[in-house]
Amino acid sequence: MKELIIVRHAKSSWDHANLKDIDRPLNKRGHRDAPYMASFLRNQGIKPSHLISSPAVRAFRTAEYFYEEFASEDLQIWKETDLYFGTEEDWLDIIQNLDPRIEIPVFFSHNPTLTHFVNRFTNNWIDNVPTCGVVHLQSSSEKWSDLFFDNTIIRDTFFPKEVKGK
Repeated sequence: MKELIIVRHAKSSWDHANLKDIDRPLNKRGHRDAPYMASFLRNQGIKPSHLISSPAVRAFRTAEYFYEEFASEDLQIWKETDLYFGTEEDWLDIIQNLDPRIEIPVFFSHNPTLTHFVNRFTNNWIDNVPTCGVVHLQSSSEKWSDLFFDNTIIRDTFFPKEVKGK
């Protein structure tokens, strides 16, 4: 059985109109939510083996907060270009081509593709995965190459405003 986590980047700043989209940083709320959600995920007993991020500054900084939270683990972090404006099929291809030794990858990316992608795994439509929202997927497949939309389910969702209220 394979598990993976999909995380929408934390809230980004729009303060610098001259920045390219890929260069937008996190705002104050983003810097609060990312470490909070990383800690929350750890408290759920989830231990990622790899962090794979869009190259956008806001997504990679979110991934870095998760890396810092799980720093005591043997964790790897890297950027994947297709997580920045790639298609749902591009994302599935990334997953299906993961090294078999990867246990629980966490992907950091963007809407609207992120919400559309996770909705391919459920009949319970999610209107919008909010910034720093976490979606935990579980597949019945034993190999990444066999993971598809029809053999994988949303096991759980953790959204900042919801979990902070718990």
